[in-house]
Amino acid sequence: METNDRYDSLGPGFEQETHRKNSPVPIWVLLFLVISLLLTGVSMVRFPKVFGEYRIYVKAEQRMREGETSDALNDLLGVVETHPNSVPLIVKLIDLSMEAGYYDSAAYALNEFLAGKELNDTQYARMMRHTERLEAYFLTYDVLDNLFADMAEMTEEEASQQQIEDICEALKSLLYDENQDQAMLYYYLATFSQSSEEYYTYIKQGYELDPELFDIRVQLGNAARTNGYTEEAKEYLLEALAKDKKDSGALRGLAVLSLLAGDAEEGLEYAMEAYELYPDGTYVRDTCLIALHVNGKSEEEAAMLAEIQEIEGELEEDTKQFLEDACTLQEYYIRD
Repeated sequence: METNDRYDSLGPGFEQETHRKNSPVPIWVLLFLVISLLLTGVSMVRFPKVFGEYRIYVKAEQRMREGETSDALNDLLGVVETHPNSVPLIVKLIDLSMEAGYYDSAAYALNEFLAGKELNDTQYARMMRHTERLEAYFLTYDVLDNLFADMAEMTEEEASQQQIEDICEALKSLLYDENQDQAMLYYYLATFSQSSEEYYTYIKQGYELDPELFDIRVQLGNAARTNGYTEEAKEYLLEALAKDKKDSGALRGLAVLSLLAGDAEEGLEYAMEAYELYPDGTYVRDTCLIALHVNGKSEEEAAMLAEIQEIEGELEEDTKQFLEDACTLQEYYIRD
């Protein structure tokens, strides 16, 4: 009764308010809390992956500047494949692929991920410029493919000097077609050139038009070295390595320059790094063999020789001559 008297003295609304405070929590509040906790848990589980993908996106350009071009673009492609409807991701992949000269990758991203998606005016203008560049690239690629297909059907006797000259003339005639990829034409004119000086001239013209095309820096570096321009060669090869630290061709080229400069140990280091990255690269095993020979590592040299003979067959004649001390490094790597 004492309690009721106190309630009565405080007024009729107090008892109702006290009842509300002591009543159970409404069911909708409980549901809201449970769902919020569940969503928070899911977010925390996904957070490391999402954050990692975001880092790949924002760090791609920085990684490319630091010489991780191939890895950065491959990682970015992986993120795009996970989020194929993200236009900003796709556009960035295409932009960076074009900037690095990875034209096939850019074309793949355009066709596979961007087709049919809405773009703003700025994105649309950039993609149109990329498309025009890619049209020239693939137009020339198809022309070359047809030329090489015709050549592949010839026997060794038919693929005479005259046939090669005919292909070169066909390539030269295309230089007057503004719809063609001129840099690619010069690249392949160099491939079919008849002298080291002519090779150097053509590959340099291609480089001046598009320094990102294929491995053109490495080819120009090797061509410069073959013609005795070793300092110029080093500049191009370091430029290639700055673009991608995993460029085995650039490492192999630098190995040769180090050997020529008399730094046999550094030459071997470069050669073995190229081998570890891509042993099947052009002349990678041969350069390792030469470097091992120069460094007097006879056991490792014998193992590399056996590997070359098993995978590639017999050594080229000039390599045999060098190993037999019938010519010097200068005579082996630099043409008169």
